Amino acid sequence: MDHPRSDVRNADIGRAYTELSRITRRASIRARGTESVLSVVDQSLVDFIVQHEGCMAIDIARYLRLNRSTISRQLSGLLAAGLIRTTDGGTGNAKPLAATEAGCAALERSVQLHRDALDERIASWSDDDIALLAGLLERLGASDEAGLPMPNGANRQPGSE
Repeated sequence: MDHPRSDVRNADIGRAYTELSRITRRASIRARGTESVLSVVDQSLVDFIVQHEGCMAIDIARYLRLNRSTISRQLSGLLAAGLIRTTDGGTGNAKPLAATEAGCAALERSVQLHRDALDERIASWSDDDIALLAGLLERLGASDEAGLPMPNGANRQPGSE
């Protein structure tokens, strides 16, 4: 039989998971509500490219642990929309990526929409509560990112593009 502390911990983890899932789902719905905002997937990809300029599709696929063909399809749409571009370098089809001005502007609009929605929901919270939330989310994010392959070139194997 589990210790009562374990039952409470498991229930709290379940509550946290449910809330994070609901928040993510609502963000997806919010993004679909306006054409001037990127989808959650497109926002994630453009943001990754902004944060890691010069990364390649293989870097993104490894980091997100998705098939390269899935990432390539998404990136093709972003290229066609003029939100990202390829840069000089790379070999064959493996080209370094950068966000365009239009991509940076679209990312900024999307982030602002979601930040405004968050600000609206926590407007009545104390500064201490907001700081606590931010710190705990940073801690969760850091533990989630530990060990993920970062696109600095060191993770690429020759011929793996």
